[in-house]
Amino acid sequence: MYKYILGATAAVTTMVAPTIASAQMPLVKLSHTIQLKAGVDRLHPPVVTDVEVHPAGKMMAVAGDDHYVRIMEVSTGRLILTLRDHADWVCALQFSPDGKTLATAGKDHQLLLWDVQENIQLRSRSTFPSVVNDLDFNHDGTQLALAGFDKSIAIYDAQTGKLIKSLEADGNDLRTVRFSPDGKLVAAAGRTGVIRIWNAATGEHVQDIRAHDDRIYALAFSEDGEKIVSGGEDRQLKTFMTQTGKQLAAISTGDAKVFSVALVQSDKVATGGSDNQVRMWNLETLKEVDHLAGHNGTVAALTTHGQTMISSGFDTTIRVWDLGGQHNPPPVLTVPVSRFSN
Repeated sequence: MYKYILGATAAVTTMVAPTIASAQMPLVKLSHTIQLKAGVDRLHPPVVTDVEVHPAGKMMAVAGDDHYVRIMEVSTGRLILTLRDHADWVCALQFSPDGKTLATAGKDHQLLLWDVQENIQLRSRSTFPSVVNDLDFNHDGTQLALAGFDKSIAIYDAQTGKLIKSLEADGNDLRTVRFSPDGKLVAAAGRTGVIRIWNAATGEHVQDIRAHDDRIYALAFSEDGEKIVSGGEDRQLKTFMTQTGKQLAAISTGDAKVFSVALVQSDKVATGGSDNQVRMWNLETLKEVDHLAGHNGTVAALTTHGQTMISSGFDTTIRVWDLGGQHNPPPVLTVPVSRFSN
């Protein structure tokens, strides 16, 4: 059985295994592909390490191994602004839920907080003890969790950039950190294959979930926070109950190491892997329901916003997908972003 993914300028034909229940979800279409350009001081376009859509949905921030953060228009790929304040790879970035703040961090040990108004201006600069691999805002945007090559994760005040507390982790090579949707829990994982969960308010260690036999690269909470999804180097995708740690489902991802996980709908997750594919899974059963071809390098970054999913990674391209179906509307913003939304 063949499935045709129709893009803006090209058609990509991919083979879909008969076991994939593609009829259970709307056809995912490739809207357009954006090829990044090399900077003036480089011969090659940057590898994309992270991508995030602003809550208004019009612009995105793109992190790269060229030390830059690019602010781009989602619909056209037009470059709006380049942020050049990092001194090394930018590994992680995220907009706050209200869209007022952009946080960026990476191999230079720096956490930079940017004000997002009519322009994007640097507000504060803080330091992390080591390389930063990942960061995440809590539900109301007041706190920011950082994880990297350190024995602890750090929780910062998202307004001032000041350190609030450090939480002792399992190991010192952490690749992913996530707040639960209600902000009550924070989870981190990395080289040891253990998901450690803390009470975000008190810092109390809640539990360890011994999830994988190798490094975990990505975590995602379900919409209600009751489940957590993990994937990584052992080519396994798993779901667990957040409160008890009970494993609900597990599936092999074949030859693909899982580098990125994103919640697509309340009942579906997407993964990006070393097989250059984006795959869709039923959250409850982890049965594959779709897969999207087109990248020719590891898909290291995934993000969703409304009916749009964006994938990127080692091939220096950004692919914008139309998910179709019904999705929750984006939040109403309280900040002026006219420069980015007109």
